[in-house]
Amino acid sequence: MDMDDTLRASDRDRDQVAETLREHYAQGRLTMEEFDERSTAATRAKTMGDLRGLTTDLPVRAEPQETKAWSSARMRWIVIAGIAATAIILGVATYVGHIRSVLPSWLVILIVVRLLHGRRRYPNPRPHRQDQD
Repeated sequence: MDMDDTLRASDRDRDQVAETLREHYAQGRLTMEEFDERSTAATRAKTMGDLRGLTTDLPVRAEPQETKAWSSARMRWIVIAGIAATAIILGVATYVGHIRSVLPSWLVILIVVRLLHGRRRYPNPRPHRQDQD
């Protein structure tokens, strides 16, 4: 959403621009002199337009995407596996007549389910980009 450039800037707005400038300096997009100059201008900025002008030639950082550790399909599979494991364990315990065998069986079934389903995969938060010279 576009804001009016004549609106007064808050301390938070100035801090956000200063943080953005620090990130771009750390990534090598700004020289030390440019960083010092822009940081000083950010702390003295009065309006949103003053702040916006300090970062217009820098790439916009993508907002971090919120990712789920487990998808809904994976959760359904885990629920079904849990129900099946419970039924199997109770059936075996009833058939054998030894309730003491239930506890170690849970551990074995959980290990087997984990190994069969594979390890949890997290998306790469920073996509690989080839820097061009």
